[in-house]
Amino acid sequence: MLQFAYRTAPRSVYTTGKGATAAGLTAAVVRDKNSGDYYLEAGALVLADGGVAVIDEIDKMREEDRVSIHEAMEQQTVSIAKAGIVAKLNARTTVISAGNPKFGRYIPERGVADNINLPSTILSRFDLIFILRDKPGEGDQLLASHILDMHSESSYGQPIQIDVLKKYIAFARKNVRPVLSAEARQLLLDFFVEMRKKSAESSDSPILITPRQLEALIRMTEAYARMALKQTAEREDAERAINIMRIFLEAVGIDVESGRLDIDTIMTGRPKTARDRMAKVSEIVDALAEETECAKLSEVIEEARGYGIDKAAVEKILSEMRKSGLVIEVRTECYRKV
Repeated sequence: MLQFAYRTAPRSVYTTGKGATAAGLTAAVVRDKNSGDYYLEAGALVLADGGVAVIDEIDKMREEDRVSIHEAMEQQTVSIAKAGIVAKLNARTTVISAGNPKFGRYIPERGVADNINLPSTILSRFDLIFILRDKPGEGDQLLASHILDMHSESSYGQPIQIDVLKKYIAFARKNVRPVLSAEARQLLLDFFVEMRKKSAESSDSPILITPRQLEALIRMTEAYARMALKQTAEREDAERAINIMRIFLEAVGIDVESGRLDIDTIMTGRPKTARDRMAKVSEIVDALAEETECAKLSEVIEEARGYGIDKAAVEKILSEMRKSGLVIEVRTECYRKV
């Protein structure tokens, strides 16, 4: 799929997470061997400005290199301040990427942030995330038939030749600038407000959608209209965009513990149920540490059990809090808040 997107986009750059560096993705300051002067050399996201950047195996990218794509994906620019060169380069790029789950196969009982080796700060910048799972079922025959057809005399040609499709996309991107019709605008507004109202039903309700998803809906609605060479995005385009957003949210934005939609599963990597548990453990540590020098792990586990938090969850929460600097381990298995 990534290769097809790379081949059909009029302007595209292909790279892999394992072979990409921060400078290779954004921009590098290079010194000329002859003159000694410094100059900028554009990376993949800058070279793909106005087109598509395809990043395969993004989960293999080094942590220090991942940081570099934050600005490009959020602000559509790349800022450089090195060797006396201060510049801001355009990176108005569509980023399409793929990665493998941490554990070899996707584990449905865990959230998306636990399954994918990417920080939530990057996950939240994608408009859409889809989980492709290898599940035996009725689709196996269709899949096998398709693969066999590709290697047999009876194989079918492509419905549209890549060269024609590339020209069509180039024409649409250059000449079609859709605007939302009143109906499409109202439909997107109603969907956003309805989802936000559900989040405000009670103090225990998780957040279902944020303004970032509304912006994604607008982009998808305009893309559907542009695909049909329409200068006005109609109601049907908005309906399709909302349908895809629902599929995305119901597949990825689910808190696996409560079974409810919670966009923070993607935005922060920690759904409301996890935040509530951490807050409760923090309260227990604080209360126990007031009586003694610190809160013993065994006592915290005993207290937390009364709130439905098991031993494994307590140990995981305390480990996360210690890494975040929220608690310190005064001595072995004895904690207090900072």
